[in-house]
Amino acid sequence: MIEVAPNTAIMIYLAIFLTVIMGLWLYTHVIKRHKKIVITEQHLLVCEYCQCAYVEDHTKEVTKCPECQSYNKNNSYKPK
Repeated sequence: MIEVAPNTAIMIYLAIFLTVIMGLWLYTHVIKRHKKIVITEQHLLVCEYCQCAYVEDHTKEVTKCPECQSYNKNNSYKPK
């Protein structure tokens, strides 16, 4: 049997633990780096029925309110 001092055993345990944590972090970092974000131009819209403000793609002529689920014409918010 191999005899290991307590200090050495703790150091080996910590080294293995930190290596695993670093490997998991590196794996998730590489996976997230490959994802690309595509941003489309969006406008602030106001629901005709419940007056809920929401963001939607500006090319859609008819949008659906996320709050009351009603369909609205493309009525963008215009500040006064």
